[in-house]
Amino acid sequence: MVDPAKGRLTAILILGLSLLALGAALTGLLHPSIYWQAFPESLLPGTFAQDLVSVPAALILAMMAFQFLKRQRYKAFIIMLGLSAYFFYAYGLFTISGHFNRLYPLYLIIFTLSIYSLILGLSSFRPAAVCQTNLPNGMRKTIAGFLILIIAVFLPLWLSMLAQSAAQQVRPDAYAVLVLDLAVVMPALGITAYMLLRGIPFGNILAGVALLKSLTLILSVALGTAVAPFYGLPLDYPMLGVYGLVVLFSLVLGTFYMLNLIRKF
Repeated sequence: MVDPAKGRLTAILILGLSLLALGAALTGLLHPSIYWQAFPESLLPGTFAQDLVSVPAALILAMMAFQFLKRQRYKAFIIMLGLSAYFFYAYGLFTISGHFNRLYPLYLIIFTLSIYSLILGLSSFRPAAVCQTNLPNGMRKTIAGFLILIIAVFLPLWLSMLAQSAAQQVRPDAYAVLVLDLAVVMPALGITAYMLLRGIPFGNILAGVALLKSLTLILSVALGTAVAPFYGLPLDYPMLGVYGLVVLFSLVLGTFYMLNLIRKF
């Protein structure tokens, strides 16, 4: 299903990405002071949670890359791209926000590797083989509905924040979230949902990437919300509930997706 040459190159890039991300996340957990002066206090719970999720995510990503280099399994490749999408977002936040610390050059490298890993990886699928993938109709519609629901929940929140900040001419602390979500993530989720609803075969591939990215990213956000009181910040119970539901549904749908995605030959 995956072009061997492009697939191997993607796996090598992703392996480098995983090792660098592991180093960055471990450094953040072991030496949290690197964030204290560079990041606003409101973002400190998020940095801790992101590092906490990034360590196992990087380890799993490295394992998947090694496995793919040994045996080119297309489901391992989809998992690799889903985790790369997580690191694209996670370190895109650090890079775009411009909160400089000693690790900023490393963040920039990880962000760059994730971008080109995704571009090369998504272009590695052979069109004829993708057309032979099959996902049950009910599952395609359920995943599409879930992705549309994510857009329906978060898009109004971010647009409201954007409008308020623009009117006041004030840059919010989490403005990098607005950049990535409004310019990249929400359109990507919408395109994936459209492909799934219309039965376009490549939507079967993008669905797995979207679910795994949603699971890991929102898990990080949920943990950051949960630990906020330890940083002297209020606990946002409604949003914690929303994040928890997104994580749960992403996990359940992602599991059924991996079990039911098949090649028809």
